[in-house]
Amino acid sequence: MRRRNRIKVCLFLMLFLAIFSLSGSDEKLQFSAEEARFLAAHPTIRIGIDPKFVPFEFISNEGKHGGITADVLSLVAERTGLTFIYDPSLSWTQTVQKTRERSIDLLAAVGYTQARAQYMTYLEPYLQFQRAIIVQKSNTSISSFEDLKHRQVAVQRDSSHEGFLLYYPEIIMRQYDTVEEALLAVNRGEEVAFVGNEATSIYLSRTLGLTELQFVPIAEGGLQDLHMAVRSDWPQLATILQKTLDSISEEEMARILDRWIRYESRSDLAPIIRLVGIIVSILVIILGSSLFWVSRLREAVKEKDAAQKQAQQADLEKSRFLARVSHEIRTPLNGIRGMSYLLEKTSLEAAQLRYVKAISGATQTMQSIINDILEFSRLDEDRIILEHIPFTLDDVLENCISIESYLIHQKGLLFRLHQAEGVPQHLMGDPTRLSQILINLLNNAVKFTENGSIELSVEAQEMQDQACVLRFEVKDSGIGMDARQLENLFKPFVQANASIHRKYGGSGLGLSIVKALVEKMDGKLSVTSELGKGSCFTAVIPYTLDARGSEEEQSRRRSIDFSAIKALVVCSDRYLDDRIRSLFYEYKIQGESVSSPSLAAKLLESGNYFDLVVVEISDSLTFSDSLAGIMEKQAHKRPKVLALVHDDSKQKSSAFIDVVLPLPLINSVLFNALLHLFGRGEGEAQESDSSKQTAAALPLQILVVEDNATNQIIAKEILQRQGWSVHLADNGKIGYEKFLALEGVLDVVLMDLHMDVMDGYESSTLIRSKNETIPIIITSADLMETVRKRCMQIGVNDLVGKPYDPDQLIEKVAKLGIPYHQSRRSIDFERGVFSIGGDKQLYLRVLFAFTAELEQLIPSIKKAIEEQNLHTAAELAHKAKGSTGSIGALEAQKLCANLQQTLQNGRMPPEEALLTVYIELEKVLLEAKEYVSKA
Repeated sequence: MRRRNRIKVCLFLMLFLAIFSLSGSDEKLQFSAEEARFLAAHPTIRIGIDPKFVPFEFISNEGKHGGITADVLSLVAERTGLTFIYDPSLSWTQTVQKTRERSIDLLAAVGYTQARAQYMTYLEPYLQFQRAIIVQKSNTSISSFEDLKHRQVAVQRDSSHEGFLLYYPEIIMRQYDTVEEALLAVNRGEEVAFVGNEATSIYLSRTLGLTELQFVPIAEGGLQDLHMAVRSDWPQLATILQKTLDSISEEEMARILDRWIRYESRSDLAPIIRLVGIIVSILVIILGSSLFWVSRLREAVKEKDAAQKQAQQADLEKSRFLARVSHEIRTPLNGIRGMSYLLEKTSLEAAQLRYVKAISGATQTMQSIINDILEFSRLDEDRIILEHIPFTLDDVLENCISIESYLIHQKGLLFRLHQAEGVPQHLMGDPTRLSQILINLLNNAVKFTENGSIELSVEAQEMQDQACVLRFEVKDSGIGMDARQLENLFKPFVQANASIHRKYGGSGLGLSIVKALVEKMDGKLSVTSELGKGSCFTAVIPYTLDARGSEEEQSRRRSIDFSAIKALVVCSDRYLDDRIRSLFYEYKIQGESVSSPSLAAKLLESGNYFDLVVVEISDSLTFSDSLAGIMEKQAHKRPKVLALVHDDSKQKSSAFIDVVLPLPLINSVLFNALLHLFGRGEGEAQESDSSKQTAAALPLQILVVEDNATNQIIAKEILQRQGWSVHLADNGKIGYEKFLALEGVLDVVLMDLHMDVMDGYESSTLIRSKNETIPIIITSADLMETVRKRCMQIGVNDLVGKPYDPDQLIEKVAKLGIPYHQSRRSIDFERGVFSIGGDKQLYLRVLFAFTAELEQLIPSIKKAIEEQNLHTAAELAHKAKGSTGSIGALEAQKLCANLQQTLQNGRMPPEEALLTVYIELEKVLLEAKEYVSKA
């Protein structure tokens, strides 16, 4: 009986457990009344997707949502009745932005960041992933997270990895919109490393065929959690989703993960294993006899790999060494050259001036040697990128001749330029590299020629509709070379023999650079030479024709008529006389020639009239007395005089000379000189002079960020000579702080690159993040192509090399600073007129009275501040606030109000704040005066 009862109890329990298990498996999720109302009100949820976050989530080529997260959301949809919609065209960056705007309700696969936690509610993590560093396999310098310190790394924008790296400020981030872009940048060598999700990076690397990448797991922080995140104003959705995720069993999650990550195969492998066994047995027999040679081959491969890695590391170290040496040598050179320039601008005795010019010459020589070494390094590593821009051949020739003429005249050499007929002027290519080639060849000719002549010839070897091949020849009468010396001519760091190196100096790189550049431009360099008689270097280079520039020049020349001009050429050089006459024939100018000034004087005295006298001045360097006497008699009707000089630096001034041109004569230079004398050139020149004077009168405010005291002095002196104000900062951090204090008045930022505390890259990046338009000019000795590219990427406007070329520095500051200054008007004149009822005449009277008042107020405020009289200064600031506001100078009004408040609180404002007020008031005063004067 008892046994029967026990059986009944057991059957009852089994039935109960079966019913319980069945009811449990069919049980639906229980939602609160508030959650149920939410589901009824919001049946459709907008989700944001990272389109490249494989295998976790992605957008397929068909525009479908796939990956682990998509499968999880399918289960969620089944159990809640929710529908999930998405926009497959959005990038991850756009998705994050729309989430901030609450145009997206749910991010289904995100890592935690403090920034996103401000507007999203994070659910409990449901997946984990490994964070990793991705680098090239050849990169042996990065093996752990510690190796990333003080380096720049790539990271996906708005990702959890970006938030993670924010905790490590010593690591510099560069953001990319997608993981794919970042991986490609590392593969191309544009980035050292990428920090991201290991699984995603491995998947994309294989998909893109990036086989040269390796993955270094990041131990810091351990495995990373993946969450769902809901907009923070929908807490009901967060609890609904959390309940649903909790209901997903381990078996269900395992099936999803198996599908996307494990890819395990459960096929019967026995037949394959047997076949492999047979094959392996055969291979063992074959390989046994060749084991020795395999071992030897492995050793050879290891040695080769080690040697290759060592060579790559050596190349990297060489580049770093050259960049560092360049910077360290150029910095003191900048001081020497800059101080020499400033010293030349002072009053010096003749001997002192000669010494200063000798210092400048030696500095330029040293700089050219450094430039040769760096240029050779860039060519050797194939890091030279040729430009393809329109340029004028005569401009290149003029630049080369002006650079070389000083050395040529110093040695007393005859220099001739021959341009054959039909040589095209307007070309497409790299004018800088062409100048470099010709200057190197001319330098070489001058160096090895003690007496005689140097000739530069240009002719068109081939002409086609849209292209041409130009032939450049540099011929000298120097020491020449024999056959053995010609064999070693283009080898780097090699000169003809030791005695030549001792006598003439140089790096031995000039001709190697020329040859490499010519060949990079698809040209050919050749040389013929005879010992004791001279050498001839020939560069044949192809160019594309600039059809637009040529058409514009022809149109310009057709609009100019010189046929009414009658000219007298006074020249003893038959070659030069023929050159002038051929150019005059081209311009349709009537001309006569005589060989001496005395013959020219007789011709003019006999009643012959000429519009133009072209006279060669060679030995005396002064204008002929006989010609001067005739010119004085014909003061009212005298012809224009164009002087041709061999050395314009020594030419003495004369009241009768209208234009001076240096020899050799360049076609376009002569044409423009004639325009200046008889055409539109004179008016244009006057207009240009006027604009320069206007530019110089503008009170530009320049921030110079430079850690070298000598360079600070040089930059300050050069810029202040233009009437501009200079503010100095010793490093990038101080520079950024001064920028923040003076942003309202600054016009240009001059930024050094290599500084302690904070370098120029970081400081420029911070400045650009605050102000997208202020001109930033980098001043550095390290201007390699990689540096230029990086500077352009962070928003730098231009670069100036060290040592400074003062004229170039002034030109670039004016070019960028003046338009920026003029675009930021301190007075809103239209607002000012409107504020007094629209009566412009009344406004002018108010403005006139305002200028008189402000001229008194500014020095009064400064005096009260200097005397620490805070009460008086506050009253004056209050007065300035009222008057500036009444004319529409709102920024000045705001600054004066802040100054008044600070003074009334019994505190002295910071120096930068006072400076900002003074500068803004001066600017307002200048604009007001200008407006009144033009009214």
